[in-house]
Amino acid sequence: MFEIFNKQNLIKYFLMLIIVTMSTYYIPKCSIMNEHAIYIGLLAATTFVLLDRYMPYVVIVSDKENEL
Repeated sequence: MFEIFNKQNLIKYFLMLIIVTMSTYYIPKCSIMNEHAIYIGLLAATTFVLLDRYMPYVVIVSDKENEL
């Protein structure tokens, strides 16, 4: 199972978790409990993992010579 995620992807997912959790906790004017900020961070990071895993990128190559 661990061969699916490489070290670079794990760092990327962990940074996403930390950034979303901290911004959820510090940016709003009303105070959000630590637990809720962590839940929002986990939800965002999990969504990012799923999107990155199943739809990593889309490359559209256009050949202008064949279009004419």
